[in-house]
Amino acid sequence: MALRNQVSDRDAAYKDPVLGINLRASQEDLTPAESAQMQNCIFQGGIRNRLGSLRITAATLDATKRIRGGHKFYYGGASPAKKRLVAYGTKISVISDVGAETVLNSGMTSDLDTQFCTWSILDKVYICNGTDVMREYDGTTFATTAGTNIPSPKWIAPILDRLMCITPAGLIERTDPRSATLWSSGSSWATLRPSREGPFTCIHPVNLRESGILNAGLLAFQANALYLITGTNFGSTPVTAASAPAGENSAIQLLDPSVGTSSPYSVCNIPGVGTAWFTSDLNVYLLPEGSYKGIYIGDKIRSIGGIVPGIESVSSANINQVSMTYFDRYLILSVPVGSDNFCTTQFWFDLYSYVLHPDRGPVWYGPMTGQSVARIWVENQQSDFSLVAGESKAANGAFVYYLRSASRFTDAVATADNPVSLLYQTPFSSFGTTTRLKYLRSMHFDLQFSTGSPTCNILELDSTLVSGASIAVVSN
Repeated sequence: MALRNQVSDRDAAYKDPVLGINLRASQEDLTPAESAQMQNCIFQGGIRNRLGSLRITAATLDATKRIRGGHKFYYGGASPAKKRLVAYGTKISVISDVGAETVLNSGMTSDLDTQFCTWSILDKVYICNGTDVMREYDGTTFATTAGTNIPSPKWIAPILDRLMCITPAGLIERTDPRSATLWSSGSSWATLRPSREGPFTCIHPVNLRESGILNAGLLAFQANALYLITGTNFGSTPVTAASAPAGENSAIQLLDPSVGTSSPYSVCNIPGVGTAWFTSDLNVYLLPEGSYKGIYIGDKIRSIGGIVPGIESVSSANINQVSMTYFDRYLILSVPVGSDNFCTTQFWFDLYSYVLHPDRGPVWYGPMTGQSVARIWVENQQSDFSLVAGESKAANGAFVYYLRSASRFTDAVATADNPVSLLYQTPFSSFGTTTRLKYLRSMHFDLQFSTGSPTCNILELDSTLVSGASIAVVSN
């Protein structure tokens, strides 16, 4: 028998948060399928804890340094091999799956952001930090690259049969075909220059689909501009020649004069979807596959000043530490919050929802807290399927971790193992009638949890009605 004036079950039920979080809307304007926060949880058939992390290195590699670069180098052709490379302090090292370290070099300029780039044509990985002359490693020999006009690159990327790089001066230089020993330098035709003021900040490989054919290209970024580098013939004569050879058809064109990036580690290819990056105006931009015009997808994780800081809190001083990585149907965005110069917070973009339910728009979960990692890389060849990261807080020391470790709900942070704390906040509900005073006799939850004791807070827009109430388990 229903009580008089009882709110119907339909109005009293909370919908699943299939639209994820919305930090931009005011609390009372959240839709029933949105949430105010989903700290350390995702929606996947229900609200679930994100998985925790597991340290690879049992002890710190350096007690006062953070990991500044990481990469899995797959090589060997007919005799496949693989090595995990990390950069920290003055060192480039190999880290085994049991955390053993083999130092390859200890003479790098200390504590610089370091990029690794595998070039399969020569079966080598190239290493740059914007200060030291480019290094190379073939799985056996680590060396300083020798030759003519060898740069000290800020960033490296391959296109067709050559490498390109961004120099400390912010220009783009190129190599001879299938060679890393001869580079252009201030050439009138081989050096690429921006059409707008300011240096290039990043170059990134992209595949272009035209008339059903995939062509290789590079996206080139300035802080506030986007370019496309294309070509099928980059020249057969040396890049040090005075003029371009016949048939050379490389080109650079401005795609957008207002959207770029100051966060090179944030540029990320998403299979079947496109390329995304963190913009200098503190948003996330997606260039769909096959399109030269992109869209902003980060509006819902820009806070309006509520209880959860969003991507608007990234400072210009540390914007270069922002990173994004695609892994297992999620785009993981890591950002430093406030004055921190290391990443403290992640937001996860649900690619499963975006592809299968485009009508929902961008769906984000987070904030994911408890980890301080920034250099995140995927290891997914030769039977690998892991997400690996380096510690980004120098005070914690140089540790390397597996992220999203199966059946693990604690985070490895230095030598500690901290519980992953889930906090889910529903939208404010009028329960079907905005003016009626409600008396809550009981609330019922469908929960699945393995450890800990769940609690509940009940809040009105202007006050806390109940805080930390225990939830009694009536069935298992």
